[in-house]
Amino acid sequence: MLNRLSRYFLRSILLLAVLTVALFFLITSKPVSSQRTIEASDVTTAQRVLSDTVQHLAQHNGNIKLVFEQKQLDALMNVASYALPQVEFSGILNPFGVALHAQANLPLNWPRRGVQMSCLFMPSDKGFAIEHCKLGAITLPGWIANPLLRLIVRSVIAEPADQQLLALFARGELINNRLHFEATNASPIKLSLHPQIYRPFGFGADQGAAAADIEFYLQQLKQLQRQHKRERRLAFFAHELLQVAANRADNSNLETEYKNALWALAVAFASKRFIYYANPGVKLHQVPNMPPMLLNGRRDLTLHFLYSAVLQMLGNTQLSQQIGNLKEIMDADRDSGGSGFSFVDLAADRAGTHFAEHLPSITPQQLNRFNSLTFEQAIMPPTQDLPEGLTEQQLQQQLGGYNGAGFKQLEQEITGRVNALKLYNSQ
Repeated sequence: MLNRLSRYFLRSILLLAVLTVALFFLITSKPVSSQRTIEASDVTTAQRVLSDTVQHLAQHNGNIKLVFEQKQLDALMNVASYALPQVEFSGILNPFGVALHAQANLPLNWPRRGVQMSCLFMPSDKGFAIEHCKLGAITLPGWIANPLLRLIVRSVIAEPADQQLLALFARGELINNRLHFEATNASPIKLSLHPQIYRPFGFGADQGAAAADIEFYLQQLKQLQRQHKRERRLAFFAHELLQVAANRADNSNLETEYKNALWALAVAFASKRFIYYANPGVKLHQVPNMPPMLLNGRRDLTLHFLYSAVLQMLGNTQLSQQIGNLKEIMDADRDSGGSGFSFVDLAADRAGTHFAEHLPSITPQQLNRFNSLTFEQAIMPPTQDLPEGLTEQQLQQQLGGYNGAGFKQLEQEITGRVNALKLYNSQ
């Protein structure tokens, strides 16, 4: 009896293994070398499209009209591909439908495989919807793909905007190789992410206690500013607040206290609206008004540092770095009023990301090694010799473009300087 059960169990395991391998090779293929390129005009166009779309959706006149052309779709796909380096996106508008394609290379040395997925969107008697998708060699019919799309939208977008977006999407039409979404007598669609996506640090069910923690650190900053009315250095307030956090914490919640303090710094000195992501329990009117702060003597570097720290806390390090790059690429578009590509700004982005990523591992003893003067050099690398104000043409000529050897070398130099900052090195 035992031998029979053992043989049945082994056959089941073998069958499962064969099916798993077969499925792997059905949905993957040999990776195709990336042809992705990015230009400043792509970032500018994508930013304008997204900004205009959000504004049109939220307007109160009851009429929504969104029109997308191939050039705009190309820009969005290029920016998305740059932001997620492991994935390459593309899309084509034609008189019959919209074809979207994505390729993601798997992080495997052997066998080197990638996952490709394509979906065709077409008008039908049930509205604009997915006709079919292909995941590798497997075809997913619309009756499977469309519920999955609705589930994704509902998981990412908060109510009631999720249902409003789905209803608007179903009204899509293709006119003269342009994709139109129109609705009359429509309620404003105010987009916001689903709370499960951005709820930071596992505040858990005790939202009241978390809100009180944020308020505590905001009040600490307000008190520090009253005591030091002429002080304008971000590093001074960051050092003081982290020391308060270290003294307030015990061994089990030091990371939480640190991160609550960092959220307070970002809310007070970058944007009050970050409180919505830190904790919705604190309202905008509860955030004290604080003067602008400087990092390495510059206000813009403070904003780069704190925005990147927030992006790292909400997402991940790589996404935060890529978004920082995209901001600088957009600045390189002088025709659209950009100030030029700045590797100094890029250094502040990297420093802010590194700060948020490594903050949990910083001990109170490490904090005590610095004072308000030396802490700035501990969190921000020297930038005096880094180039700024470069146009896209200058980047191409001097550094070989955004993927050139010179550009990569400067990126590595900045990374090396950030990694060498004394706050993150115990010796």
